[in-house]
Amino acid sequence: MQETSASLPPGLFVTGTDTDVGKTVAAALIARMLRAAGCRVGVYKPVASGLASLDAPGGDPSLLWEAAERPRSLAEVCPQRFTAAIAPPLAAAAEGRAVDESLLRAGLAVWRDFDIVIAEAAGGLFSPLGASTLGVDLARDFRYPLVVVDSARLGAIGRTLATVTAARASGLRVAACVLSEIRPPAGSPADPESEHRIARDSLADLGRLLPGIPVTLLPHGGESFTPPIDWQALAAG
Repeated sequence: MQETSASLPPGLFVTGTDTDVGKTVAAALIARMLRAAGCRVGVYKPVASGLASLDAPGGDPSLLWEAAERPRSLAEVCPQRFTAAIAPPLAAAAEGRAVDESLLRAGLAVWRDFDIVIAEAAGGLFSPLGASTLGVDLARDFRYPLVVVDSARLGAIGRTLATVTAARASGLRVAACVLSEIRPPAGSPADPESEHRIARDSLADLGRLLPGIPVTLLPHGGESFTPPIDWQALAAG
């Protein structure tokens, strides 16, 4: 990075076990909660694909920007975006362009005067962001602790443990894990096969299997995490 980590504010790097697991919803809620606590929050999505326009309703950059109460400009939230809903390097190539890998890193510097930064990459931790940059590479360069997000459905335990294990092997610190209900859970809490029960049993098992790492649930449509987490303290290390 062109900036040293000491010159940047504390932050969190929100990543997923895969794409479409609810990480933008989780990142946006973290940003809203930090704003409610009085923090000046920067939000940074280094690259996005699947965007017809930067301010597309429901687009990841717009959701993050609105959650942080519109800091700076939307173009600085996400300086690189492409139309096709595929991996960013392929989406860029489809337009005869290439992802600027230096900008992936340098774009973080515009948030240096904020209290805290919530950065969110595209896809999972090992998804390609550029021709030679994976999400894990950017996380290492930013030196921000990870928030690992997975959808609260069957398989969440294995997916989350695999991502946490790989992150640690890559020299990264995992600050917290979030199970996000990306749709209303079906079934009765009394039914062990119901989505409702699977989410809550997965939460309990991950809490046991990941001692020292806070694990929380983001209910569908919820405005708080259960149990609550002090995101500002986690970002500060």
